[in-house]
Amino acid sequence: MATLPAAAHLMENQQGTLNLVDARGYLVISLPVSALRGVDDNRDGRLDSRELQRHGGSIERDLRSRVRISDGGVAAPLEGVLLNLSADEQHREGGPATHLVMLAVAMFPQPPSRPQLELRVFGRSSAEQSYRFVATLHSAAGRNEEDLRQFTPRSPRHEFFDSSARRSSSSSRENSRLGNRQ
Repeated sequence: MATLPAAAHLMENQQGTLNLVDARGYLVISLPVSALRGVDDNRDGRLDSRELQRHGGSIERDLRSRVRISDGGVAAPLEGVLLNLSADEQHREGGPATHLVMLAVAMFPQPPSRPQLELRVFGRSSAEQSYRFVATLHSAAGRNEEDLRQFTPRSPRHEFFDSSARRSSSSSRENSRLGNRQ
């Protein structure tokens, strides 16, 4: 497990992306600290850099079991996992954060045809019970397709780019902007 310096704003809270390029899936997701177990030593509802350093290994193991990517039911191992404190409005350089950003690479044995994400990391507050998640499929021909999904405790698993959800990136961007897809 590696950590990054807490400076850049990597991802909005409760959002994520999965960029699929050939046989790899590049994951970035912002996760609430309140969903993590046994890591908030001072019980302030936030994670600071010392807590992240101290519990980074256990956080990574926990997240690997609760954030799963697969293709047609075959799990894709997560490699190169990086954890970073989210640079939200409450987080100052080195100070505590309400969210943690996870970056990882899913390694598929071949380019995925039915990529699926299972997400079981929901926080305590109502605002932490839902994620907005965009998957982008990058084709060798230069065409990109996007699929926007909403993850909740009642709907923690989605297959991306299934026949009913398949559409072009321009259509997806328009639906994303208008908030028409759940």
